[in-house]
Amino acid sequence: MQLNELTRFTDDVEAVSAFYESLPGATEVAAGEGISIVSVGDLTVLVHEEYEAEGDDLPPDDHVSFEVENLDATVADLRNAGLEIARGPETYDWGRSAYLRDPDGRQIEIAEAE
Repeated sequence: MQLNELTRFTDDVEAVSAFYESLPGATEVAAGEGISIVSVGDLTVLVHEEYEAEGDDLPPDDHVSFEVENLDATVADLRNAGLEIARGPETYDWGRSAYLRDPDGRQIEIAEAE
């Protein structure tokens, strides 16, 4: 398991993206309406416009993502360790992920390596 992504939701994608781009060695690698992706070493910082979650949408919560080789096996291990998986594993536009929350309620993504 390796930390691979930090996701930040904001009302000001441009300003937050510019902040992360100002870090030494950082560079914006992709951008679109309401989103910016900044590479900082081996870490991807995804800056996403805040939105109102509806229906089955994922909540727009700041979170970290850990990459694993086998998502299903990792989720089984986490459950066996007594952790509650809040959502998934599911397939999304960006790949397969599962979500849980830490003791403070912060969202954690577990993403399968592509």
